[in-house]
Amino acid sequence: MEMENELREIGEGFLIAVVIYLIIQASLMVTLGVERPLYVVISGSMEPTYYEGDILVVKRANPYTIEEGDIIVFESPSGGIPIVHRVFDVEIAGGIPYFVTKGDHNNSLDVYYQFSYPGVPPEQIIGKPIFRIPKLGWGQIKLRELGMYLRMQFKNLGEVIRCPQIV
Repeated sequence: MEMENELREIGEGFLIAVVIYLIIQASLMVTLGVERPLYVVISGSMEPTYYEGDILVVKRANPYTIEEGDIIVFESPSGGIPIVHRVFDVEIAGGIPYFVTKGDHNNSLDVYYQFSYPGVPPEQIIGKPIFRIPKLGWGQIKLRELGMYLRMQFKNLGEVIRCPQIV
């Protein structure tokens, strides 16, 4: 009976934490004007400004006010995880700003959009980081790694099961 009560308390605590997270997320969405206001840094490309595991609070930014030296969050052209890099240069083409970006720790400029545009197009800009919470995102990184590991294991298991039998 004691174990049952402890499990119930853990479950209730988890549920309360999830509800609080959702309330904070919704409040930030409305206040900051972005669909997802919290992003976890998953690489060292922006060190020493941001480190892997940092959580960034991001606010919508007007692309016409973004300048060289600003840090922006933008959509990856592959539709994957958004990218956080510094604006190295702003190229104007047809009156539209395109942003040449580079990670602070990287040796070369980004080439994400090089075949389509002179830089990151304004419609791909999510916003600018306004606040950093150090290392709090490590839990999400580890869960993502665990998920990728499990997917690979199940994929490998599926390949073993589908292999034809040799007679």
